[in-house]
Amino acid sequence: MTAVLMPASTPAVSSRTARRRPGAWTLGLLAIGLSALVLTGWQVWAGAPSEYYASIALSMSRSWSNFFFGAVDPAGTVTLDKIPGSFWVPALFVRAFGYSAWAVILPNALAAVGAALITAVTARRLAGVRAGLFAGAIVAVTPILVAVARSNQPETFFVLGLSLSAYAAVRAIQQRSLGWLVGAGALVGVSFQFYMLEAWAVWPALAAAYLVTRQSWARRLGHLVAAGVVSLAASLWWVVIVSLIPAGSRPYIGSTLSNDPWEMVFGYNGLGRFSATSDSTAYESFTPPFSGDPGVLRLFNAQLAGQVAWLIPAAVVGIAVLWMLRFPRPATVLLTVWTATFAAMFSAVAGMHQFYTAALAVPLGLVVATALAAAHRAGRAWPQVAIVGVAGATALGIGLASGGYSVPVAIVQAVAAAVAIALLLLRRGSGVVTTVFVLVGLLLTPAVWSAVTVAHPNSINPVAGGVSEMSGGGFGGGGMPGAGRGAAGSGAFPGGGAAAGGSAQGGSALGGSAQGGFGSGSRPGGSSVRDGAGRAAGDGGASRGGGTGAGFGAGASTADTALIAWLEQNAAGSTYLAATFGAQSAASLIVASDGGSFLPIGGFNGTDAVPALDAFIALVKAGEVRYVIEGQERGGGGFGASGTSSSTSTTSAQIREWVGQNCAIDTSVPSTVYACG
Repeated sequence: MTAVLMPASTPAVSSRTARRRPGAWTLGLLAIGLSALVLTGWQVWAGAPSEYYASIALSMSRSWSNFFFGAVDPAGTVTLDKIPGSFWVPALFVRAFGYSAWAVILPNALAAVGAALITAVTARRLAGVRAGLFAGAIVAVTPILVAVARSNQPETFFVLGLSLSAYAAVRAIQQRSLGWLVGAGALVGVSFQFYMLEAWAVWPALAAAYLVTRQSWARRLGHLVAAGVVSLAASLWWVVIVSLIPAGSRPYIGSTLSNDPWEMVFGYNGLGRFSATSDSTAYESFTPPFSGDPGVLRLFNAQLAGQVAWLIPAAVVGIAVLWMLRFPRPATVLLTVWTATFAAMFSAVAGMHQFYTAALAVPLGLVVATALAAAHRAGRAWPQVAIVGVAGATALGIGLASGGYSVPVAIVQAVAAAVAIALLLLRRGSGVVTTVFVLVGLLLTPAVWSAVTVAHPNSINPVAGGVSEMSGGGFGGGGMPGAGRGAAGSGAFPGGGAAAGGSAQGGSALGGSAQGGFGSGSRPGGSSVRDGAGRAAGDGGASRGGGTGAGFGAGASTADTALIAWLEQNAAGSTYLAATFGAQSAASLIVASDGGSFLPIGGFNGTDAVPALDAFIALVKAGEVRYVIEGQERGGGGFGASGTSSSTSTTSAQIREWVGQNCAIDTSVPSTVYACG
């Protein structure tokens, strides 16, 4: 009996074993996740966070009020210049684990990993396993996304929100589902909490795609209206709540003229980003000078090409392929309009950091991967040949123009693309070898740029490839791949400031001197002075001065430590250990003191009307502010005691003049500190 039964049972055991064995999808998804985690999370504990954003996460971790409003300082005086959604998770990390570099950077790395995996799952729904793995790989090695994910800039959570929105959008158009469409609209609203108006750029693609689904017009329009209402509510709830809270019961809204969250979102972070309206007196404006001039070819200029342009021509070909292969119309419309809208937006905005373009990773990954997989499934070699050939040629062009290590790597990628084309033309497109050569022909050079970025962390203006961090030079620009981190002078800011490295540009309130395009000259403890180029230190704070050679965010200097110890002893019982001019000057001290309270006069750039002069005088008389650390804000001059302010048009300039006339320098402090009251 046993001899008869054994042969019958063996196949069943083998079948169960086969079912338990992970397939290509599981192994590929695991490889994508691990690769993304290594690229974004390796040595994150040794990172150099932007002190401005680090101080925000630290301050937000100190109270739930600070957490909700996004307070810059632990006392909750003023908010950052954005909706604080991107900082809620880092703040929770700091609250749970204490402040450290990894606590404020790791959440962003994990968000990038999530974006790669979710994009892979979305592409799989569109065109199968092959599309999913290609799309996930593209997002995982997009150089600028890797660079910004290794910092504590807020961009990465926005990319995660976009990937979630894309998944829900694909489900909505495939199933013609009101529920998934409402979910997509809600996720656009979640993305709005991360990066505000940029999130709404998803809606043209979402609406256009849903309008071409096969349903009655009444049903399509009704569903879009419902999803739009939900999206609007999910976007604006924070703005509405904050606007309804009396100004005296919340922090001042940063970077506004009228302490108004609507102005912050739609003025400063909206119309203020476009040159046609950037000189408006109704709101402040901000045009970072790191990405060249607006124009049709901006994404291929010196600052941006090596960061994100590797697959843009391939995506254009991919869109054409999807239309010619008659891929399902709603999905084709979604991918076409999404890619075109974001590319047009980044080409038209007046000024931006390079890392804003990380948002292109999701649509580029979906378009290229879906087109390749659709052509493969249809048995068409020419579309795959065209996409891989264009990607290889683009890499060769950018690599040769960039110089350094990019030249040999780009040549290898071009050769791999040629081999892939030959294999595809020989009808061997289904083999593992062909797939490997296709991937190498698509992604080798951007993958190397991403890997090199691991050794070149920068949280002020993150760029990939080891180019000069602050100039952000790509091909033909101020800093070539392989040149290493810029020492002072290795790359230039607009206006002549030296690149990161050497002594910190702009300095802080302590021990630094303003340089080049940031300052108006050197003075003891000069803080970052912002010129007409906008917030030249980026959306992220200035470093403590002192010439440590480690660049921005290098850690507390000896002068910082001594001053903080002195203030903690002499300012005991005060609400603030000291007042500083500008939130970035305060940020370095907040981080160095592990959450000590410093009053950031004038907010982020020194021009916010917080606190008012009368309110500041009242704080001094009440003993809540005893010391003021000398520094400079944009448009401000010296203290009244050492040189009359060149302008009293800002509240902080008025306070500076009052301090100079009514307070005295305390000579027992290792920095320039005025004792008041």
